[in-house]
Parts: sequence; structure tokens; C-alpha cells
Amino acid sequence: MYDNCFGSNGRNGCNILTVHKCQQDKCSFYKSTQELEEDRKKAYLLLAALPPDMQRYISDKYYNGKMPWAKSKCSV
Repeated sequence: MYDNCFGSNGRNGCNILTVHKCQQDKCSFYKSTQELEEDRKKAYLLLAALPPDMQRYISDKYYNGKMPWAKSKCSV
């Protein structure tokens, strides 16, 4: 089991996928919590570079009107 996977539930299961047992090295979704945070920062940088009207559209559709990328000072 990958205990450092961001999706691990600690009981050889997964909180992200609908599988009953961790697929370990066969899982294409495996990512450490550090990798998850780095990927999130990269995505926020891309979102912050968009025009304001596009940012508002995305925040309304996917983030309940919040813009977490606007308040984070991301650097990767």
C-alpha cells in the first residue's frame, strides 16, 4: 500500500477512486501529497494568468465563486 499517496485512506483503500483495494504500482492516479501540492500550485498559476472574466467564470462553475489562486502566492 502507498501510505504517502494523497488518496490513501490508510486501510489499503482509496478515497479518490471507486476501488476496494489499493492498486499500488498499477495505479495511474498515484501521487504523493507533495506532488499534489506542487501540481495544485502550477494550476493556480495558470488560472491567475487568465483574463479576469475567464477567472470569474471558472470560479463560479468549479469553485463556488471562490478564487483560491488569487490569494495564494504560488511559486514552483
